Amino acid sequence: MNDAEFQIYEGFEDDQWWFVGKRRLVRALLSDAPRGRLLDLGCGMGGVLRDFEAAARCFGADRSRYALRVCRAKGADALALADLLAPPFRSDSFDHVLALDVIEHLPDDVAFLRRAGELLAPDGRLVVAAPAFPLLWSQHDVTFQHFRRYTAATLRAAVVAAGLVPERTTYLHALVFPIAAVWRVASRRLGLGRFAPKTDFWPLPAWLNAVLASLYRAEAWWVARGDLPFGVSVACIARRPEAA
Repeated sequence: MNDAEFQIYEGFEDDQWWFVGKRRLVRALLSDAPRGRLLDLGCGMGGVLRDFEAAARCFGADRSRYALRVCRAKGADALALADLLAPPFRSDSFDHVLALDVIEHLPDDVAFLRRAGELLAPDGRLVVAAPAFPLLWSQHDVTFQHFRRYTAATLRAAVVAAGLVPERTTYLHALVFPIAAVWRVASRRLGLGRFAPKTDFWPLPAWLNAVLASLYRAEAWWVARGDLPFGVSVACIARRPEAA
C-alpha cells in the first residue's frame, strides 16, 4: 500500500470492527501471546504490533513513510522503512514473521514469501493472510491496488513454491462472508459496480460497530480450535522445511 491508501483508513484502525476483528483472529492463530522476537512485514500503522508488544519483542517494516510516522506516533520504535522484498534484518532472526494483507499488493508473492521464510529462526513460524476468493473481487481491490485474491489452495501453493511447509490453512472473517459474497456478486452481475464505494471502510453507528466487533469473539474462539471453511480472507501458517 502507498501513503494515500493508508490515509484512507487511518481513522479506522484503532476501533473499526474489521480491524478489531482482524487482531482478534491473529491472536487466535498465534494462541494469544507469541513469545520471543516477532516481525510484522508490512506493519502499516502498527495495530497488530501494539497488540503483541507486551508479550514479544516486536519489530515492524513497511515501505510507507506515512504509515511508519503514524506507527511511531503511537509508540512503536523498532521500525524500518524498507522494500519488503529486501527487509534489513538478518536471516534466522525471528520466532514469528507476520505478513498480513501484504502479498496481494506484490507482483511476485513467491519471492516475498521466500524472503520472509529466510528471516525465521529454525523453529519459527510465518503467518500470512490475504483476501480470499477471486469471485469477491471488487472496487475495494482496485482502490488498494491488489494483484489477486487467493483460495486456500492457491495460498498454500504460493507458500510451497517459496520453499516453506504449510502447517495450517484456514479462512477468516467468515461471519461477514455471506453479506460480502451476495453484495459483490450481485453488484457485478447487475452492473452496479460504478455505484460501489471505493473502499469497504466507512463509518458505522457506534452501536453497530460494537455489535460487529463483538461477533469476532465467537469467530476467534472457533479459529483457536479449528479451521473455517470459508471467509473473506484466507491465512496460512508455515515453517521452514529444516524445522521438520
